[in-house]
Amino acid sequence: MPVEFLSDEQAARYGRYQADPSPEQLARFFYLSPQDLQFLADYRRSYTQLGCAVQLCTLRFLGTFLPVPTQVPAVVVATLAQQLQVGTDAWPARYTRPNTLSDHQARIVAYLGFAAYGGRQVFRLTRWLYAQVLTSTVRPSVLFDLATAHLVAQRVVLPGVTVLARLIARVRERTGRHLHRQLRNRLNPVQQEALESLLLVPPGQRLTRLEALRTAPTRVSGPALVAALGRLEHVRALGVGGISLHDLPEARVVRLARHAQVAWGQTLARMGEERRLATLLSFAQALERTATDDVLDLFDGLLTALALRGETKRRRQRLRSLKDLDHAALVLQQAVRMMLDESVPEAQIRAQVLSRIGEASLREAADAVQALASPADDPRFQALSGSYATVRRFLPALLNGIALEGSPSAKPLLDAWYFLRAQEAGGRCRPKWGTAPRTFVPKSWARQVFASRDEVNPAAYTLCVLDRLHQALRRREVFVTTSERYGDPRGNATRRGLGRGA
Repeated sequence: MPVEFLSDEQAARYGRYQADPSPEQLARFFYLSPQDLQFLADYRRSYTQLGCAVQLCTLRFLGTFLPVPTQVPAVVVATLAQQLQVGTDAWPARYTRPNTLSDHQARIVAYLGFAAYGGRQVFRLTRWLYAQVLTSTVRPSVLFDLATAHLVAQRVVLPGVTVLARLIARVRERTGRHLHRQLRNRLNPVQQEALESLLLVPPGQRLTRLEALRTAPTRVSGPALVAALGRLEHVRALGVGGISLHDLPEARVVRLARHAQVAWGQTLARMGEERRLATLLSFAQALERTATDDVLDLFDGLLTALALRGETKRRRQRLRSLKDLDHAALVLQQAVRMMLDESVPEAQIRAQVLSRIGEASLREAADAVQALASPADDPRFQALSGSYATVRRFLPALLNGIALEGSPSAKPLLDAWYFLRAQEAGGRCRPKWGTAPRTFVPKSWARQVFASRDEVNPAAYTLCVLDRLHQALRRREVFVTTSERYGDPRGNATRRGLGRGA
């Protein structure tokens, strides 16, 4: 067949009976109403009535006529013959005259209110196909079945299989060329050169830049997060993230990006210029969103891993210190019982406690309890307290690589985030730690973050900001507009792949 997307099986079942109709289908499509019987009563011969009835119900069921009307399932003939009360022996041999068949078909089309395929019906189907191609990513074989069902629902006699298949192929080709041209025309020469460079292999490398950039991180670690931020920066350096695609078919743009995600660089290089640049533009904008998602996923996983690692370490230290804590508690318990003993005069209590237990033992026990007993701090701080060195490895890149926005309730946290960014930038405009935003810090962190009223612990403050940010991102209270999964929950513009200019 000249149209390759149709399988032989799909072409063979088009406008044909594939099996015997079910009882429900027989009752719906092959029941002859009084109006049908009156229409058939114009024919005197029984085999003519039966043949016309077969063609009438075939059109109602399949949406078209069979090339040979007698090639229908036996159950169909038996059902109709029983309603007409005629025999079935003579009709296959006698209902064969071409003029009779065509005359019956014309009358049946007019009686059932069907329209022949052509003229206005072709225009309407073409417009419907354009709408389907522009708003969905269904395969052409699926679109063929949808078009068949659409024609049947619109009571249009189905055209030949190749006619419909060629129309679908033509619509898809024209739509694709138009989309490619629109995408390519939005690129200036510098952007075109940047996108074309994705298909080049850098010196000393074996992969194109395209294949290197679309490789997502696989480990959860500080260096992996820094590498993911560097990858995101390379994608942004292409300079196409701000191109608005809001007026283009979303489904088609997404399909182009998906194709570039899995295709070999050589395959893309062999495309025509318009299609190649359109595909690379769609891919670059989609990659910026997915690369941002990868960065935020890594941040989420890394903060979770650091908290779990710190909590595990804290529990191990706690278990190792329980023996010393128990010993100190027993010493203090002896001292308290002696103090509560009513038989000992109050004036002699101190002397008796010191003589029996010893001042050194009491001081050691008190110091041990103070050092080993768990304070009433936030367990998250206790878990993250030893992670500042790890955080410092990726913090500068994270502060400069991610632009955060949020709901009004997240403004104090965002102020703290941008305070840290200004601290990291340094220079004469570097703010003082005494001016750091404080309202976002929970009470359970305050004792560690603020050593005194005017003094801030930079390490604890930084950990508090990252911990609050971690939780706010999960709640979508803080979001990143160029992200797919961490975008603004109040709208879906960024998730539709429309670019930052939408």
